[in-house]
This record gives sequence, structure tokens and C-alpha cells, in this order.
Amino acid sequence: MIMTTTISPTIYRGEDKALAGIVLAVLTFWLFAQSTLNIGPEMATDLGMSPATMNIALVAAALFCGTFIVAAGGMADVLGRVRVMMLGNLLNITGSVLIATAMGGFATEMVIFGRILQGLAAACIMSASLALVKTYWLGRSRQRAVSIWSMGSWGGMGFCALVAGLITTSPLGWRGIFVAGAITSMVSILLTRHIPESAPARHIGLRLDWAGITTLALAVISLQVFITQGEMLGWSTWIPWALLALSLGLFVAFLRIERLSRWPVLDLTLFINCTFSGATLVNFLMSATGGVVAVVMWIQQMSWGVSSTVSGLTSIGFAVFVVVFIRVGERFMQMKGPRAAVVTASVLVAVAITLLMITNVSQETYVAISLLGFSLFGIGLGLFATPITDTALNTLPDDRAGAGAGMFKMSSSLGAALGIAISTSVFTAALDPTVSEGSVTSAGVLALAINLAFTLFALAAALLLLPGRKTTRPDFDGLPGGDATSPDAAPTAQGARVVS
Repeated sequence: MIMTTTISPTIYRGEDKALAGIVLAVLTFWLFAQSTLNIGPEMATDLGMSPATMNIALVAAALFCGTFIVAAGGMADVLGRVRVMMLGNLLNITGSVLIATAMGGFATEMVIFGRILQGLAAACIMSASLALVKTYWLGRSRQRAVSIWSMGSWGGMGFCALVAGLITTSPLGWRGIFVAGAITSMVSILLTRHIPESAPARHIGLRLDWAGITTLALAVISLQVFITQGEMLGWSTWIPWALLALSLGLFVAFLRIERLSRWPVLDLTLFINCTFSGATLVNFLMSATGGVVAVVMWIQQMSWGVSSTVSGLTSIGFAVFVVVFIRVGERFMQMKGPRAAVVTASVLVAVAITLLMITNVSQETYVAISLLGFSLFGIGLGLFATPITDTALNTLPDDRAGAGAGMFKMSSSLGAALGIAISTSVFTAALDPTVSEGSVTSAGVLALAINLAFTLFALAAALLLLPGRKTTRPDFDGLPGGDATSPDAAPTAQGARVVS
């Protein structure tokens, strides 16, 4: 083995100013761009867009984020993680301004193109920012940084509906949401522009795998359209199944391309590591429980006629507790190890879903059950966020942190999309045409049972694949370049690369 080392004159260590800028970049998607899901009907009415066209705009951001996040991570490893995160903020500013100023004959095109840019921005920001967290924060500092990063994603998702409602009632109306998103990106740029560039793959003379990037993007977008739009296209028609076949064929072609590439966009050898594979699989399965919220909302509104406002308030415990318990999950991991933290989280989510399946009760009782169930759901996912993310990051080599982080986050995107699609499809398929109270609750129980199965599979995978040891050694915390999260870690110079 030959150790080649590149040492910068001054070794930079991540600090709170940079972390605040990174979290603001993450919030541009989860807190602002995703609020379109809640205000879509109002936007459509104001702009004269049809519901079908508005639905295309609604899914465009998540679709393009999930499609390009791995490619964006690979680009970050080669072109520079700070540069790609900055690009993400600039794309968000452009997309947000397009949507905020949409009017007249080109309003529809401006909204759809703006949403596409927001999705591409999120792909750049998610992968590059996680890679920067891995590079410049070490040991317990990294675990704290991952927790705060997770608050940006999970907290933004939990509170986007509330924030969207507050901004919409302001004089700016719904356009104010996108103005706020653009301003947030500007502040993020100011807070992160001092971070030294991190582009480890550039120093060994490698270039981007454009063939792999293109093939993977087409494969993922075909799969995402199959998952999210299959029901609308009609499962009995040939179109969704042709999309699935196209996606599988492109994935096969992608694997062949990657085997021949000198610097593949997705290094498949990452999955040889059992811990990374396990963390990605568990993350995928837990993200698939995203259908729980939609199913419970439908049970309440269709079975008892609960208003959408009251129904939404029953899930407030999820938004609050998922943020509150993220740091608790970090401490739990440090004391007991990632496996214990993820297993405990999975058990709590399973208990929450089981409670929400108790539908043979009165309206008032189910509202109370929903409050408790969503609170436990939030606690479980809060405990889950930091341990699973930190575990995945710890396994990634420095020059693959961007692509690996992109793959890890894509598992969240695909898991959530698949979980919501399966939950809603099972619910509607099991629903009696008369839409009676008993039919609604029975359909809801069946759909929630699917989510319970996802959780139990995640629990089993965590027990089998995640490490049980504690993940921090305080005596290594803070050493330059050392991986303080491994018991066998030893300090190395920043930028060191081991070459066989």
C-alpha cells in the first residue's frame, strides 16, 4: 500500500456559521419548495392552470431531485462540493423567481420550469452538503452536524404546511413563499462562501462519467413516473408497464457502463460494505412509511367528515417531535450504538402505525388516537434520522462521499414515492364504491398494514446489517482528518488517499 497525501496549508474545521448556511440551503427545498404541495390548488386557480397541469408542476421538483441526486453527488466529488452546492442555490433562486413572477400567457411554463429548477437545485444541495458535513466535521461534531442537517430536512418537511399557510395570508400571498425561498438561498451563499473547496476526485485526474449519468437519470425518471403516475395512467394500460420495462432495461445498461468506466458515477463497490448497504436499505424502508400521513388524513375526512384543518392539526405532533428528538437520537447513538437507536426507532414507528390502525371507534376517539399515534411516529423518525445518516456517511471513502450521499438520499426519495404510491393505490383499490364508513376504515387498515410491514422489514434489516458498537471515541474527536466514529480510527492528514 502506498500512502499519498495532499495537505492544505490550513486545515479547515467546520463551524456553526457554515453549518447554518448549509441548513438554510436544505430548507430551500423542504420548507419552501415542498410547500407547493399544500398551496397547489390556490396557485392553479390564481394562474388559470388545470388540475392535471398543476399536478405535473407539483411532482416535478421531487421527480427531478430523485432523478439527478446521485449524478449531482458524483459531479460534486469531481467538480467540487462547495461549487455544486452554490450551483444548487443559484438554481433555486432562478426557479423561485420564475414561480414568484409567473403571470400572463407564459405562467404555466414558468411554474413548471421553475419547479424543475427547484428539483435540480435540491439534488445538488442534498448530495453536496452531506459530503461537506462528512469532510469538515469529525467525530461528535459530525454527529451534531448531521443532527442539525436532519432538522433542516425533517423539520422543514414537518413545518412546511404551517409556514406556507402563514406566508400565504401575508400581503405577498402564495408568491411570498418563493420570494422567501430565493432570499434564503442568497443568505446561504453568504454564509458558506468561505468554506474551502473539496473536490478529492479532481486531484487524481478523473472525469465525469456522462454516459453513466445520462443512463441513470433516464432509468430513475422512468421508474419515478411509473411509481408516482402509474395510477393516473391506468394500471390496466400498457403505458406504466412499458415505463417499468424501460427503467429496468436502462438500469441493466447502466450497470454495464459502470463496469467499464474509469470513474463511474455510482461506485457499485460501495455496496460491498454491509453497513452502507444496510443503512441505505433501512433508510429506503423507513422512508416508505411516508404513506401513513395521507392514509390517516383520508380515514378521518372520508369516514367521519373531519375538516382538512382539524385533520391537519392531528399530525402536529409528528412535526414537533421529529425535530425535538433528532438530537435525542444522536445522544442515544453515542451511548448505545446505531443499531440500538434504529431498532428503538423502528419499534416506536411500528407501535404508532398499530395505534393508527384502531379505526373501529368513534370520531372523537380516533382523533385522540391520531394525536398520540402521530406523536409516536414523529419520536420514532426523530430518533432514526441521525443514527442512520451518520452510519451511512461513516462508511464512505472521502473521494466518494458526494456520490454515496446522493445514493443514500435517493433511497429516501424512491422509498417515500413508492410508499405513498403503494399506500394510496391499496387504499383506493380496497375502497367500496359506496364509500361507506366501514369501507373507508377497512381500506385504511389494509393500507396502514402495508406501512407496518415496511417498518418490520426495516427492523429486521437493522438487526442483521447495522453495527451494534458505539460510534464515537472521544479521544479521537477533533483530530485532523481522523474518522472519529470508528473504534479503529487513526488520524490522517486531510486529503490523504490510500492507493493500492
